Amino acid sequence: MLDIETEDQLVLKVGGKLRLTSLMQKRMVELKRGAAPLVEGIERGNLMGVVVEEILQGKIALAPAEECDMTYLDLAKRRRLSEDGSEEKEIYGSDLKRIKEQRIKELSALLNPTKK
Repeated sequence: MLDIETEDQLVLKVGGKLRLTSLMQKRMVELKRGAAPLVEGIERGNLMGVVVEEILQGKIALAPAEECDMTYLDLAKRRRLSEDGSEEKEIYGSDLKRIKEQRIKELSALLNPTKK
């Protein structure tokens, strides 16, 4: 559990409680998967302490929203161009679902590589 002053500093630094929660959760997952801590002097088993110190020192931050603005519709439009690339075809709900499932598989393969 964090003390109130530390929590207030973190919330102000990150820009809100929800953003703080998201950042902490994502970083803890990275650390559990084997990422190296970006700060020294805190034991490896204390994930919360490592993440808090990384945020306070400005070593980690959430990506700006503009980088994450790709929608499934935009992705579908890009993939549905005709062979000559000149005109877009109509997009249906099943196409969006297929593209979404394909994107999930791609991300899953990226995050959980299989050993060959």
